[in-house]
Amino acid sequence: MADWLLAYIVIGLALLFAYTNGVQDGSSVTAGVISCRALSPAHAVLLVALCELLGALFGGSAVAKMVGSVTTLPPSLELLQVLVATLLTATLWNYVIKLLKFPSSSTHALFGAFLGAAMAAGGPGAIDGGTYSLLHPTGMARAIVSLIGSPVAGFVAGYAMLGLTNLALLRATTKANKVLQVLQILALCVLAFGHGSNDPQKAMGIIMLALKSAHLTDSTEIPLWARASSGIAISLGVIATAPGIVRRVGKIYKLKIVHGFALEVAAGAILLISSLSGFPVSTSQIVSSTVMGIGSNERVKDVHWLVARDILVSWFLTIPCTSLVAALVYQLAFRWLVQSGT
Repeated sequence: MADWLLAYIVIGLALLFAYTNGVQDGSSVTAGVISCRALSPAHAVLLVALCELLGALFGGSAVAKMVGSVTTLPPSLELLQVLVATLLTATLWNYVIKLLKFPSSSTHALFGAFLGAAMAAGGPGAIDGGTYSLLHPTGMARAIVSLIGSPVAGFVAGYAMLGLTNLALLRATTKANKVLQVLQILALCVLAFGHGSNDPQKAMGIIMLALKSAHLTDSTEIPLWARASSGIAISLGVIATAPGIVRRVGKIYKLKIVHGFALEVAAGAILLISSLSGFPVSTSQIVSSTVMGIGSNERVKDVHWLVARDILVSWFLTIPCTSLVAALVYQLAFRWLVQSGT
């Protein structure tokens, strides 16, 4: 198969992955505002979809550049094959998780699949392990630090933000709920923009790897069409949001207006900082762990830890499962079939 044709297949699969990412993580983004009834589901989904698109267009390129740094494989036909196996696996995982109604991580699925497919192609040396540092990790270490640190940051931020909000509202009357509702909607826009500036860049990074592997570009700048198409794909996924995931996140702790405000502010701040710093975080993890932090601040015994346990199980299963499946997909599609054909 010609390099250019395989590159276009990778681009199509990257946009399909971005769509499933929107379904998966977009559900988590809208969960807070829908659970506490600050907005109707239709209004929340449309507002989030618009802000996601804006985030993709104007959210920078630090995360996209990081995606290309996790492998030592040069731009080539072999890398295109790795990307096909990666995207097929990650997209399938997102679809299965949607059916199971788990707020799992599309980012875990993508990097886990990339890890498995790349190692199947070039062995352990195909992965740039990078250097581990809390503030300046590189290579795959940057992705791992991000994915481990994001739920911890979400829990701490949620706990602290609710405490600060309650302190500010110490002498407030019930009229403050109307102000909080407006502020929560504004904070939701920030959260959605942050998600749009982080997750679509993962698709953009893969698109750039495909273009370079097929010698279709020498530029390091992401073209506008790649930004727009990735943003549109994830926004369409948000519009097709999965209500089961929204309900599941809402079950972690019964959210009120004040909780929703704290959730959107805390999670939105983490996403914006991560996008600007080039850390590929998991939005579903951040939102879920932020809700746990909020519930723990107010009433630990009312947090539905069984739901949280299920989420944690899905977190720890994603990378090893997607790595194994992607390695098998690569071997079957680009090793076994090729050898059979010859």
